[in-house]
Amino acid sequence: MANEFNVRRVAVGNFSMPTNTAANTASTLSVGAGVYIPAGAIVTGIKFLPAGALSNAANFKSATVNLYVGTLVIGTDDRVASAAIVQTAVGSLAPKAADGVYVPAGGEVIIHFASSDSARTGIAFDSDVYVEYLYCSDRDIA
Repeated sequence: MANEFNVRRVAVGNFSMPTNTAANTASTLSVGAGVYIPAGAIVTGIKFLPAGALSNAANFKSATVNLYVGTLVIGTDDRVASAAIVQTAVGSLAPKAADGVYVPAGGEVIIHFASSDSARTGIAFDSDVYVEYLYCSDRDIA
């Protein structure tokens, strides 16, 4: 089997954090229509890059962040959002498995923020999300 194309790919999307006033409100957001990871891909990395200022990020101190492909969790479940998403800096979320996460059924990329024990008043930002993955469409042909 010859691989004439690079198999490393990156899905890129953007999301805007909705302002919530309740302390224990979770948010599940699409990272953009069509930001899709195909079945058979192996997710190897997740990066965040906020596009501008983060307003009142201190109010988000205890919430965690995670990424999904459809219903499949692809990130670790213990990353504090304010540590992963930092103004004008690249942040990361490790894949759930150290060597990568196999995606058995393709789907859109979804971001989930768990509830926070602190007030979410005035939190506002948007961020780009980069999901790195390995994929070879002709893998099953040979």
